[in-house]
Amino acid sequence: MSKKNVLDQSAPRGPDGPRSMRICVSFSSCYAGICCIVLLVCCGCGTATRHQLAAVARVDSGTPEDALAEFDKAAAARGADRDVIAIDRALAVLMTRQPTVAEASFRETRKRLDFLRQKDLREQTTAMISDDKAVAWSGREFEQRMVDNLLILSSLLGNQQDAFAYAGQTTEKLAADRQELAVSKTEPDVIVVGHSEEDETLPAPSRFSANALSAYLNAAIRSENPMDADLTQRAIRQVGYWSSSEGDDVDSQPTPIVTASFGTNSQQGNGVVHIITFTGRITDWLPERAAPTSAALLIADQILSAVGDHTLPPTVAPVQIAKPATRVSTHPLTTVVRRGQDRQSSIRSRVLVDLNKAAWDSYDADRNNQIARAVSRRIVKKGAVYAAKNQMSVAGGSGTDLLLNLGGIAWEALEKPDTRHVHLLPERIEVVQVELPAGDHTLEVSSVAEGGQSIEPPPGTEWQQVPVRVDDGRNTFVLCFCSRRSIVNTVVSNETP
Repeated sequence: MSKKNVLDQSAPRGPDGPRSMRICVSFSSCYAGICCIVLLVCCGCGTATRHQLAAVARVDSGTPEDALAEFDKAAAARGADRDVIAIDRALAVLMTRQPTVAEASFRETRKRLDFLRQKDLREQTTAMISDDKAVAWSGREFEQRMVDNLLILSSLLGNQQDAFAYAGQTTEKLAADRQELAVSKTEPDVIVVGHSEEDETLPAPSRFSANALSAYLNAAIRSENPMDADLTQRAIRQVGYWSSSEGDDVDSQPTPIVTASFGTNSQQGNGVVHIITFTGRITDWLPERAAPTSAALLIADQILSAVGDHTLPPTVAPVQIAKPATRVSTHPLTTVVRRGQDRQSSIRSRVLVDLNKAAWDSYDADRNNQIARAVSRRIVKKGAVYAAKNQMSVAGGSGTDLLLNLGGIAWEALEKPDTRHVHLLPERIEVVQVELPAGDHTLEVSSVAEGGQSIEPPPGTEWQQVPVRVDDGRNTFVLCFCSRRSIVNTVVSNETP
């Protein structure tokens, strides 16, 4: 005997007895299931968020090694977002001077992100009945490029065996981005292939600014081979192209980012030390209410409810999308480097990448798509409720009609914007190049007020000594992290003397 027949026999008799019982049982079961799922998800997300924020606090306090266990707990509590947490954890590992371990983690994460960027019909369908978080996180454009950059940096700071291969892979992606921008700025039937000097007059959108670090690292790696002199110069020119941003004054003369020759282009017997500083913390992403869209949906569902056979759930919960908390730099300090205690040799770092601008430009570029997905999702949900009422021939104003409307409102209220992001990415990436004779040296690194002219750190700020080994015609890399008021950790590429 089927489940339907059993239900019919056990239901109270009457004109509408069996069908009413089926409706109530079905709705009660679904409602209870939704409540249980929401409670489990909220508890899991809350626990993961607490562990993740605790890990970030450990990093900011200068103890990244203590953050690793917290990141592991966060990943266990929220396995669906393990890739975004894995990037944070790998950054913390890099801060603990374990570049080879970090490289393996970044490589595995990049492989997964490449796979997850493929469209999945099941995920897309689930997202239409829930929200954008149902789609596996694969990162925004600038986050994807930063994973590539971190992979190169980890190799350069470690055994350097795969740095050239990683740089070659990013070069292909940069060429694809240039192709995309070139096509978008010309006629649809015109395809621009390769590098064009004329393109340098057109600033690249800020969301691609992480490519400036890719070009910078590629130029440094290429510069150690004298046969790649042309490719090195081409990569250096692209550093300026990618680091520019829309809205900047194109007539102004920006401060040059590259102030020293790389690798074999330096003077005979010299090498170049590249001090790369990850400054500040990238902006958080917060929910934004799309008020005009919510108002338009409310008017539309009222009109359709008035003229249709059944009412639609009113738009009570606002349409929300993800938005960066800030678009400007907020970290007050920048890096200054000097050779030993020689004040005359002090050099201020220069901003290569502003990831807050990249995040904001990414939001601007995707805002309409976010709203379109949110509106489509609302239409699907309202249509599902309407279809259910029509299928069950629910009378207007009845208890069942009210329950279905309340269920539809709750269903819409459960939507959350996709604010997932990598927490430990910097706000800015700054660079300094120092050309030194081959041999062992000690550089001193500290912080000064950002935007000022002083090259002396404020009172109470100490100089941090960084021993480096310079080889003739080679590049040495130093990665510093300045998350709060001081440089909390430094990673040196070569063995300290």
